[in-house]
Formats: sequence, C-alpha cells, structure tokens
Amino acid sequence: MIFVTNEVLEMENKTLAEKQDGLIATRTLLRDIEDRCDQANVEKANIVLRHKEKVDAIRVAHQSLLEAQVRLVEAKSDVQSLQEKNIEIHRRLEDEKQALKEMEQGLGELKTKAQRALNAVKRIPEGVWNQERLVELGKDKTVADIDSDIQAETTRLDVIEAGNPHALDEFERRAMDIEKLRREKGRREQEFRDLNAEIEELRGKWEPRLDELIGRINDAFSHNFEQISCAGEVGVHKDEDFEKWAVDIKVKFRYVSPFFFLPYPPLPHHQKTLQKLKNTLVLTLTAYSENETLQKLDQHRQSGGERAVSTIFYLMSLQSMAQAPFRVVDEINQGMDPRNERMVHERMVEIACREHTSQYFLITPKLLPGLRYDERMTVLCIASGEHMPHEGAKLDLARCAKIQRRLVAAAAGA
Repeated sequence: MIFVTNEVLEMENKTLAEKQDGLIATRTLLRDIEDRCDQANVEKANIVLRHKEKVDAIRVAHQSLLEAQVRLVEAKSDVQSLQEKNIEIHRRLEDEKQALKEMEQGLGELKTKAQRALNAVKRIPEGVWNQERLVELGKDKTVADIDSDIQAETTRLDVIEAGNPHALDEFERRAMDIEKLRREKGRREQEFRDLNAEIEELRGKWEPRLDELIGRINDAFSHNFEQISCAGEVGVHKDEDFEKWAVDIKVKFRYVSPFFFLPYPPLPHHQKTLQKLKNTLVLTLTAYSENETLQKLDQHRQSGGERAVSTIFYLMSLQSMAQAPFRVVDEINQGMDPRNERMVHERMVEIACREHTSQYFLITPKLLPGLRYDERMTVLCIASGEHMPHEGAKLDLARCAKIQRRLVAAAAGA
C-alpha cells in the first residue's frame, strides 16, 4: 500500500495544471500556425492566378507584336506599290494636261467658228427657223456631217429656185403656218391638261360616293342570294371612256333536280296522290361547285327564270335606297319556273313582313300551291269571269274552299 501525502498530491495537481495550460497554449499556437498556413496557401493561389494572367497578357502581347510585324511588312509592300502607282498617275496627269492644252487651243478655234455661225443664225427670220429647231437638226452630228448637209441643201435650193422662183416664198409661208399650228397645238394641249385635272377633281368627289352606294346595293343583293343558297354581287364596270361605265351584275345559281319521296311499302292509291306528294314530300339533290366563278348576267349564260330572279333581287336591293309608303309588284312570277318562283316569293314574304318596312302589293293571276305565308300577310282573291253569279256580292269564297277540299278528299279515297 502506497500512501501519498497532501503535499505530493498538491504538487502533482499543480504540475498537471501547468501541463494542461501548456497543452492549451500549444493547441492555440498550432491553430495560429494552421491559419497562417491557410492564408499562405490562399496568397499562393492568388499569386498563381496573377501569374497566369500575366502569362496570358504576355502571350496576347506577343501575338499582337507578331501581327503588327506582319502588318508592317504588308504596309511597306503597299507603300511601295502605291508609290509606283503614284508615279504612273503623275505621268498620266502630265499627258492629260498636255491634251487639255491642245483641246483648249482647238476650243478657241471652234468658238470662233461658232460665233460666226451664231451671227449667221441670228440673221435668219424667227418665223422660219428657231434655235431649238437648229439644235434638234444638229443633234448627234459632227461638223463634217453638218457641212455636208449644208452643201446638199444649198445645191437643192439652187435647183428649186431655178425651176420655181416663188419656192422660197412658199416655203417661208408654210414655215410660218407650221409655227402657228405648233403654238395652237401647245394651247390645245394645255387646255386638255386643264380639262383632265378638272375631270379628276370632279371624279374624286362623286366616285367614292358612287362606290359607297353600289357597295350598299351589293350587300343587299348578295344577302338576298345567300338566302336562296346562291351567290351574287353588284359592281361598277369602269373604263377610260365614261360613256362605257355600267353596273355589272354577276350571279351563280345552284342547279336543283327534284326527287320525290314515296312511302314504303307503296300505298295502293299512291298514283292518285302523287300530285299531292309532289307538293309536300319533296327531296332535292343539289349539284353545285364551290369553285365555279360568278357569271355576268346576260341573255346567253342564264335562263329566263334566273334572269327574272336576278332582276327582282336587284330591284329589291335598290328599294332599300329609297323610302316609300308602299310598293306594287305586278306579275313578277310570270315566265318563272316553279323553283325560281318559290325562291322569289319566299324572299319577298320575308322582306315585306319585317318590322318598319314598306307595304307590298303583289298582283298575280296565279300562285303555286304550298308557298310560304306569314301572319302579317293579307290575301285578297278577286273573282271574275263568265261563270260568276249575277249577284257577285253573295259569293262565299270560304264555302267554295270547303267544297274544293271535299272534292279533293273524295278523289283521293276513290
């Protein structure tokens, strides 16, 4: 058994405390060293980066130096070439200066000749010749050509004067007449230009209004044709000659072939009721090409019924341009085939029965069965003929209609 005294224990504790303090100081010193080492590494990295930048800058500078040296060589070569060209240009300049001196000398001589010619021209009467005419005659000609022409004309004048002493007087008189006609032509051309300007000004005022009016008519006309599954348009044919301006109507109709639908199995008496079925159960097959173009309305392309339909639709489009308390339509369905008559009648009923529209009076000796009617319509049947009773006022049309229906029903049941 070992016994430790308090003094020894106390000494050991003190020694331990000193060792621990030393250890702490050592650790602190070690951390400082590590921090300095990290800072040194960072500084080293920054130095490496700066070194790289400097190396890159040196490389770029070296490359620029090489390029500058190459450019210097090229520039020296260009300078030598330009110097040689400059010498050639100076030589040519001297040649041109010498040629210019020679031309100036020739110009002086030509001016002298021209002055003499001008003095001769001034002595010519203005009514016979003028400067513009002489310039025109001498255009694209050399002095030799002009001298040759003068010599030829002089010889010809000598021959003419010998054969006809009054030829020169007649020539001068005709020259004065030609000049007078030229002035008259200029005056007429100016009047023509003034009239054209006035026409354009007037046209600029009324043509837009005309186009607007025709556009409104075209909208109504096209809408009417769309309601019957057809196409139509109204335009203005314009020409340089205003007398040839006209309203063009173009249409495109569908061609319809009727097919009658009969009940299946057939009824024993369906032959007797065929006419009735024709007016009720009718299916149609329409042949129509969407690529077909609109055709101008005339007597060669459209049938009489199609022309009648187009005409009444055009008149109905015009009616929207003018207000009237009522309109009277007399026998428009005469000469129409049943299909066109039905289309026109349906369209008229639709337009006439609108709110706030003019009243229509349709006068006709006959109507197809099964037409469209409207509650706003009033049908007035005028009975007249040799079979009318003497007391026509007592004729009961409702009673006649009942008798007719009874006879039709009896015929269908037979």
